[in-house]
Amino acid sequence: MFHKILIANRGEIAVRIITACHQLNIQTVAVCSTADRGAWYTQLADEVVCIGPAAANASYLNAEAILMAAINTHADAIHPGYGFLAENADFATMCAECGITWIGPQTSQIKLMGDKAQAKEFARQRGVPVLTGRSIQGLTWPAIKRVALQIGFPLVLKASHGGGGKGIRVISDAHDLHQRLRVARQEAAASFLNDSMYLEQYLDQARHIEVQVLGAGAQLYILGDRDCSLQLHKQKVIEESPASVLTAAQRQQLYRLSQQLLAGTNYQSLGTIEYLFADGAFYFMEMNTRLQVEHGVTELTTGVDIVVAQIRQAAGLPLHFSADIGLHPRCTAIEARLTATLPVKQTRIEKLNWPRGVRVDTGYRTGDQLVTMYDGLIAKLMVTGPTRAQAVSHLQTALGLVQMSGPATNLAFLRQTVARPAFEQDRLTIHSLAQWEGEYE
Repeated sequence: MFHKILIANRGEIAVRIITACHQLNIQTVAVCSTADRGAWYTQLADEVVCIGPAAANASYLNAEAILMAAINTHADAIHPGYGFLAENADFATMCAECGITWIGPQTSQIKLMGDKAQAKEFARQRGVPVLTGRSIQGLTWPAIKRVALQIGFPLVLKASHGGGGKGIRVISDAHDLHQRLRVARQEAAASFLNDSMYLEQYLDQARHIEVQVLGAGAQLYILGDRDCSLQLHKQKVIEESPASVLTAAQRQQLYRLSQQLLAGTNYQSLGTIEYLFADGAFYFMEMNTRLQVEHGVTELTTGVDIVVAQIRQAAGLPLHFSADIGLHPRCTAIEARLTATLPVKQTRIEKLNWPRGVRVDTGYRTGDQLVTMYDGLIAKLMVTGPTRAQAVSHLQTALGLVQMSGPATNLAFLRQTVARPAFEQDRLTIHSLAQWEGEYE
């Protein structure tokens, strides 16, 4: 087992990883920018290293500074969390060159799945259905326009190396594409250090379904599926596991496609395969080669501590659960993301009280200053129930009991959303939350 792990991240996910490390009796090193000095996660770690100024590209995206911190503190592994450098193949290679274990997939898999156009072609070659799409990197505007017309409007413009909803635009026509392409590229370059883009077919009625996998040598464990359809501005807001919209036969088909995608690749560590589901068919979208933000609901439905399992796998230790664990969920789990409403006028959190019996993953406590320059996430609230209806009821109660004052948040919107008959009855698509936002009072 590792002696010391450096967490190359911040906020709630740093808290989550530090907690898992301490369960395994592993010492931890937190890194922080000047904006995060004194943050809760830095107080939980055994050591703290300030790696640079507030700007992400000078701190959390500064691979050299992070590696130097690992070397100087004698860390023997790095956990990247999600976002920032979590899917940066060059950083993973740098870790290996420094003799530091990368807690994540092998570099070849990060590179393959990191380029969404390349990943779609890989899926297509393996017989996994994909939507019509094409990379537009290096193309002139006339060529880009021809590709767009071939796919058909409306369509989706996406960052090839993106994630977290950044660099994505729904495009209505050629003029709209021309107007928004430059800004999308700038956003992609700022977030992922790569401005490659691709165009993809747009589905009007679909669900966003994803599969959680954990690779360990020749064994690929499928830990379950999640419905992440409720998104706003391409950011997930409410996620649940398992995806109640699927029949048993559809779930088995989904898992077969996921096995088919990765068969023979010797995939290592955690990964999430994302699909669009429409008219009974699954379409591969992308694969995130990292720990997912919404991993907690899968932990609740399986009883597996996914972060602990990821660390054990990276250390070469055996995993103690069945390969088909995802087919036998213990309950329904639903997560709601509590986020700040931007721009934030007040940053001090005056009060923050959580209801009992609810799992809350957060990087904040009462009295903390909210840091929103990296993201607006405050907390993830997770509830369970023996059925989806009961889990929904528990979520409604839990959100009603949250007490928070200080920064403006989406709490009222969450409460109204989970009380909607369409949510209660599971009548929704990937576009529902945007429609509901327009009706929000």
